Amino acid sequence: MNESDTIIAATITALATIVSVFMGQYFMNRRKKISKDCLVRETAQNANVYTALDYIMGEMSADRAYIMEFHNGDSYFSGRGQQKYSCTHEVVEEGVSSECELSQNHRVSNYHHYISTLVDEQKFAYQNIESIEDNAFHQMLKRKGVQSIYNVPIKTLNGKIIGILGLDYVKGEITDNSLSDETFAFMKRQARLIAGYLI
Repeated sequence: MNESDTIIAATITALATIVSVFMGQYFMNRRKKISKDCLVRETAQNANVYTALDYIMGEMSADRAYIMEFHNGDSYFSGRGQQKYSCTHEVVEEGVSSECELSQNHRVSNYHHYISTLVDEQKFAYQNIESIEDNAFHQMLKRKGVQSIYNVPIKTLNGKIIGILGLDYVKGEITDNSLSDETFAFMKRQARLIAGYLI
């Protein structure tokens, strides 16, 4: 290899090194930007969800509005997955306890009547929780101070249930007017809107 070939090889190596450094820096910066963009997008979506919950709570004169999302839990020895739901968003009126942190990893199997009613009737609404047949769910609501409840499923566009939009009445009971067909239509519209933020 003559001196000219050595200079060319050294130049090519130097250029390749410089390009590699710049490409590495470019991809690192892009990765940071994507990560930041995801965080910004997630924050904006959460802000929209909380705004929607505040609006719904005000329109329905409720004391607590929340979203429960379904998720996979652990697995049983049989290999079958545990289906669970957890509170992911919550707003409360002044003087009403926040229950979000205490509403995590509920097993669907423990609240069979509640979930079945929600799926079959597309709502779970009781003016007085003393009428609720599901004793486990009834006791959980009592611990939260709930007097009345109104829940509807949150669904994707293809009809898959991914969560629950819920309202709790703690300071008093839900009115008869709030159990009307118009209210049901309103709650379904709000659940569709929220589904767009969650997906």
